[in-house]
Amino acid sequence: MEQQDKFYKGLFFGAALGAAVGTIMGLLFAPHKGIDTQQIITGKIKNALDKATDRYESSEHDEAYNNDAKTRSQEIIDTAREEAKKILNEANSIIRDIKGYPKTQEN
Repeated sequence: MEQQDKFYKGLFFGAALGAAVGTIMGLLFAPHKGIDTQQIITGKIKNALDKATDRYESSEHDEAYNNDAKTRSQEIIDTAREEAKKILNEANSIIRDIKGYPKTQEN
């Protein structure tokens, strides 16, 4: 059982590390300029969050969902927004570092 736990732990960390390295390499070797890439990423994230928000708000009148599910889904949406902002700030920082621009203060 312990060996299986180690396997899953290694698999998780390997996947997380691979995703991080892939993201950084993708940003470094992207076919678009940094600002274009940032706008594309920002647009896609905003679009996904808008769709999630629209679906959440459209279900407010649906009595099939209880208050706990609504509260939890709003928490997930808020967390996703915060994580998206963190990712965008990190991407901006990497782009500034690559271009040699001075760092700006982040919120």
